[in-house]
Amino acid sequence: ALGDAAVGKSSLLRCFAEGPCGGAAAPCPTVGVEFYSRTVPLPPHGRAKLQLWDTAGQERFRSITRSFYRSAAGVLLVFDLTD
Repeated sequence: ALGDAAVGKSSLLRCFAEGPCGGAAAPCPTVGVEFYSRTVPLPPHGRAKLQLWDTAGQERFRSITRSFYRSAAGVLLVFDLTD
C-alpha cells in the first residue's frame, strides 16, 4: 500500500487482514514497512496467501520503501480526497 502519511493505509490493510474488529488498537505511524498476510479462496478449489506490505508515508522513508515494491505483483494507492 502506497500513499501519503495519515491517509489510512495501515487501517485499511489491518481491517482486510484481521477483520473489522482486529483494528481496535490506537493508530500509530508506520515506521518503514509493516507486513500483514491473509489466505483467500480461489474458486473452485484453490487458495492463495496474500502478503500485504504497508509502507510508511513520511517523506523521510521514501528512499527505503521504494526498494520494497520493486518486485510487487500489485499496488494499492491510498489517498485523501479532501487533501
